[in-house]
Amino acid sequence: MAFVFTPDTHTVSDTIRALACTELTLAAKRARNAKPNSSPLHRLRKHIKKTRGLLRLTAPAFSDFDIENKALREAAAGISNLRDAEVLHVTLGFFMGDPATDTAARKLSRALPASVTAPDPEAIIQFAEQVEAIQSRVKSWEFEAEGWDLLSQGLTRTLHQAQRRMKVARKHPTAENLHAWRSRVKHHWYHTRLLTPIWPEMMAAQASAADTLGEALGLHHDLCALEAALPGPLTEAEAAALGAAITARKDILELQSFAIGARLFADPPEALAARWGKWYKLWRRETAPR
Repeated sequence: MAFVFTPDTHTVSDTIRALACTELTLAAKRARNAKPNSSPLHRLRKHIKKTRGLLRLTAPAFSDFDIENKALREAAAGISNLRDAEVLHVTLGFFMGDPATDTAARKLSRALPASVTAPDPEAIIQFAEQVEAIQSRVKSWEFEAEGWDLLSQGLTRTLHQAQRRMKVARKHPTAENLHAWRSRVKHHWYHTRLLTPIWPEMMAAQASAADTLGEALGLHHDLCALEAALPGPLTEAEAAALGAAITARKDILELQSFAIGARLFADPPEALAARWGKWYKLWRRETAPR
């Protein structure tokens, strides 16, 4: 099932349960079928992120949201640390080939733990079991609203949180604040993707901007993680050169992110939700069986 709302006769709550079931089933299946020499971590984490984004859209009308969100977060946490070394190596790659940082980047890369090519089978199986436990509860999920009312409150709340976190990050651009902002940017991206059919041309632009912003903030987070690994085995001069390059790249990403964010989150959340609600109702009317 594609990760979008579809013009069918199912209720919104039924569609949410179906979407969650699809993502969780795929996550568990891929974990169970993971080959010894493959690394399925990115795909597994992606299924969890999509499900959490979906549930964030329903949060105000879903009494079990905190329970299920925590369960999803804990499942992902069990495999997230397996990607840490891989992320550091990939991020270091940006500084290889540059005469000012190549030596330092390669030296630090050799000193870091190797990237995980075959994740711990026990961690993957535990992940599958946790996901299957969540998936078994999906059919019993009950929501306190239906139709657009089920979606609008979560959409509005996420936008408010994204705006607040953007303001905090702009005032205090720490790694933690920018990463916290990114989490709500990613949720808004998922919400936009889910609602793309209500007006594909307009929603695609919103989704693209949210995706670009999320990727920029994600790279910023990776650079912060790399920065925390300094000086490691590097000399003072090498660490200073690499640190300066990391800071320069972070500064550019911050400028880009706040410029995109100012436009993406310019509207009052209630106004955006009301506009999308009108598009949603028009779309449902236009695609209703005749």
